[in-house]
Amino acid sequence: MNIQKALAEFITFGEQRDSAISVIVSTAASNKIYLYRLTKPVLINVLTRCFNKEIDIDDLQLWANVIESRDDINCAEHEGVIYALSNSEQMGELTHQKLAQLLKLLQQ
Repeated sequence: MNIQKALAEFITFGEQRDSAISVIVSTAASNKIYLYRLTKPVLINVLTRCFNKEIDIDDLQLWANVIESRDDINCAEHEGVIYALSNSEQMGELTHQKLAQLLKLLQQ
């Protein structure tokens, strides 16, 4: 699996997510080119799956931390949401109520 496929699997919580994590961890983020762009439909899908308890909130926070820390993932369009998910110290504990609020904002 190449890094681009690994990023896509990780970000979408795909079936090969564990293998993708191994690839991502062993590959340095390149700030020269974006290899993946976080889209609104993918973000809504992941948040909805977390809201429906298919994805654990702790896994969602780790997911957001990885996205925020990688220079090869373009998340500029949703930077505020990623920041809110990955910075509970500043934004408060992530709850299902906050997920519902984020989803409502994204679906407008």
